[in-house]
Amino acid sequence: MNSTIQNNTGLQIENKVEQINACIYSIHGNSAVELVSVTCDVIGCKTPNFTTSGIFRLHGLVKLDNELKPWCVILKIIKPDTAEKDNAEHHNYWRREAFVFESGILRGFPDSVRAAEHFLVEEQPDGTVWLWMEFVEGEYAHTVEQFAYIARQLGRFNGAYLTGLHPLPNQEWICRAWLKSWTTASRMYAPNMEEYASRISAEEDRNIWAWYQEILRNLEAAIDSLQQLPRVLAHQDLSQMNMLLVQQEKNDNRLVLIDWQFMSLSGIGEDLGKLFGVNLSLGIIAPDQYIRLQTSVYDAYLEGLREAGWQGNAELARYGFCLSMALRSVWEVPQYFSVMAQLENEPENTKLQERLNRLSGIVSIQKQMALEADSLKSS
Repeated sequence: MNSTIQNNTGLQIENKVEQINACIYSIHGNSAVELVSVTCDVIGCKTPNFTTSGIFRLHGLVKLDNELKPWCVILKIIKPDTAEKDNAEHHNYWRREAFVFESGILRGFPDSVRAAEHFLVEEQPDGTVWLWMEFVEGEYAHTVEQFAYIARQLGRFNGAYLTGLHPLPNQEWICRAWLKSWTTASRMYAPNMEEYASRISAEEDRNIWAWYQEILRNLEAAIDSLQQLPRVLAHQDLSQMNMLLVQQEKNDNRLVLIDWQFMSLSGIGEDLGKLFGVNLSLGIIAPDQYIRLQTSVYDAYLEGLREAGWQGNAELARYGFCLSMALRSVWEVPQYFSVMAQLENEPENTKLQERLNRLSGIVSIQKQMALEADSLKSS
């Protein structure tokens, strides 16, 4: 049977039938499966990574035992970017996810978290790498309860490494100082608001800028303190779109994490700070739910750590959570003043005003968590 191909992209999918068949054989575990049809579509992404050339969904029908069955795979194309991202120590090292797939590390996870299955890693003549992987159908977290469930699973995941039940991997391409690299890059790409900040008059905003300058002065010492925390395997990109809740039998959920480009060895609590902070930044959670979410995800994370058998000092987890969230201010505070400056020219822009209000709430929490981290460090 000749398969039909509908290509809605600029990719040369017509030349990839062998690779498509290899993925389908893996899905069905049967080499007798016969490809009937292929459709290739682009998947849009609100915040694409600098090292991602494109993400595509390939789907169609196969024939197995004289019955037509649907199939679907995801193709992610990664590419080189700037020279700094060709360094394995960089938080966004461009080849990291390809190495993650090839290593098999994702198949040895604790049972609290599953990663999408990967089928092929394919080097291309143009220097890009094609990653063929499982399509996971699941629900994105929207509620505080769903984020708390994810945090609990994250605690169980981290706890398995803290107790030694799962040994920490040591491949050289796993980032060792994720926040150090990320804060360095954030300062490089954040808007320069020095001149604007020098002429602000509102006392509250002057206090925010002064606090931000203090964060920058103490940044290196803060990063060093995070490096002293017990180490866990971390995802470090726990935005809503990378976390899928897959319904199992008896209405139970299973957490599936995708996009392991930022995989790192991080301090306990750091990944939770990323989970909390990035979903606030993306506007997934309404500002009136910020404090409730903060309490819920931390309590759930600690519960997960205890369920995994970790009986260490809870203040270590709290410190990692608070400080990693507070250090996100190196990106958020310049954004806050940038939006404020834009509003001076567009005072009727309601979207800008909404964004400023959201950033104000986020920065307020970051200040509070920075203060708590200082108190925890002192004690």
